[in-house]
Amino acid sequence: MYKDNFWIIAMIIQFLSGSVMYSHIIARMLKIDLTKVRDGNPGSTNLWRAAGWKFGLPALLLDYFKGVFPLIIFIWTGQISNGFFVSLIALSGVLGHAFSPMLKFKGGKGVATTFGAWTVLTGWEAPTILGSFLTIFSLLKPKSSPREDSVKYILGLFILAIYVTIKSFIIKDWYLVIFYIGSLLIAFYKNKKELVGDI
Repeated sequence: MYKDNFWIIAMIIQFLSGSVMYSHIIARMLKIDLTKVRDGNPGSTNLWRAAGWKFGLPALLLDYFKGVFPLIIFIWTGQISNGFFVSLIALSGVLGHAFSPMLKFKGGKGVATTFGAWTVLTGWEAPTILGSFLTIFSLLKPKSSPREDSVKYILGLFILAIYVTIKSFIIKDWYLVIFYIGSLLIAFYKNKKELVGDI
């Protein structure tokens, strides 16, 4: 019974892990107000802009690993094996970052954490596809506006839909659809201001 219901406990733990806003913590230590940096997002990208790569890179890695741990440990130890539950737990980590209780449920956009979760779900595949698109876009336009960054990320997720469709219909990894749709909805919500303005 414990093992059968452990996915609920795992979701809560993963959410709490995702809700730890490392960039916000580091920024507070440096006396930097991230709400006044660019688009006001309390994530590692704005910390990087405000304090440089020496602080931004560690924060970025911490945000990424929030999507990996502790979920990967639950999988390795055999506590979680069902793909459906793995997707829900992975999504809860992204939700934790996007709606962090630490910031009164006003968290970051969850890009790095989503990358971490995709790594658990697909290994190198999904992160490479999405990362390649974002890298190409960044090389073509190094200096982009917050709106362009949001559009870039959403387009990257739409391109990733091709991969998810193939994995779902051909390889039968249906559980990926759950995480994909969830992460897409979170991305739309967290980027709505940049995409469509104040609503």
